[in-house]
Amino acid sequence: MSEWFFTSDLHGQSDFYEQALAVAVERRPRALLIGGDLGPHAHGDDGIRRQRLFLEGFLVEFARRLHEAVPGAELLLMPGNDDWACNHDVIERHDGELWRALHDRVVEVDGVRVAGLSWVPITPFGMKDWERWEDGAPETPAKLSGWTSAGGTLREFAFDPARREPTIAAALDGLAARTDAAETLFVLHSPARDTHCDVTHSRAHVGSRAIRAFVEARQPPLVLSGHIHESPRVTGHWRDTIGRTTLVNPGQFGHPVLCGVWFDPERPAETLSHTTHPR
Repeated sequence: MSEWFFTSDLHGQSDFYEQALAVAVERRPRALLIGGDLGPHAHGDDGIRRQRLFLEGFLVEFARRLHEAVPGAELLLMPGNDDWACNHDVIERHDGELWRALHDRVVEVDGVRVAGLSWVPITPFGMKDWERWEDGAPETPAKLSGWTSAGGTLREFAFDPARREPTIAAALDGLAARTDAAETLFVLHSPARDTHCDVTHSRAHVGSRAIRAFVEARQPPLVLSGHIHESPRVTGHWRDTIGRTTLVNPGQFGHPVLCGVWFDPERPAETLSHTTHPR
């Protein structure tokens, strides 16, 4: 049996990365997947520099230590909506050497295809780099304006309700054109809408309706997400199903122990287990 480990939303917390390394050394997974929000939460131009230093320093060293401690382990990762996009060049620079970059890619490990996407629906927060309209249909996000780091410098940005594109739906269709979705594992930073995986502390469902529609239509075997840290704590569940698809959000909020899931990629639904939650 091949064992893989997925976690998300580490937000630059060195203790979580150290725990991920420790569990990898103990159980020696074939693949370690990190589903977004890699760096520390940081605003402004200084925040961009702080995240770049984290990626170029700590994350690079983490990957090297992982490969030294667990030879042959694959590290698959991508940014999330709390990572400034202008630093994605650091991820791309080490792609194929220290890790496999997942955003808008389909990669293969031992014959298992994995597709990744960092886009999330428009949030109430100010960082807008990894946000997109859902599907072109009407929607009323709480906050259309904020900041983007496109071009390498911070600038004000606002989504235009009269032009609801590009969309998450189009990005998903682009991935599906490069793989058989029904035979591919998906790492999507945003969870699907109206599931156990997308509930905030106020009990609102804030996941992506485009992702839900994609899952309903394409039925991939497994969708691994994060983004809504508190959802498992609020709902009491870290997994759900839509048809034949198993959906997972391990959570990462209010708990000092790293939250993640172990699974066999050939039999994910039957083999999933959580690091801290029994259900």
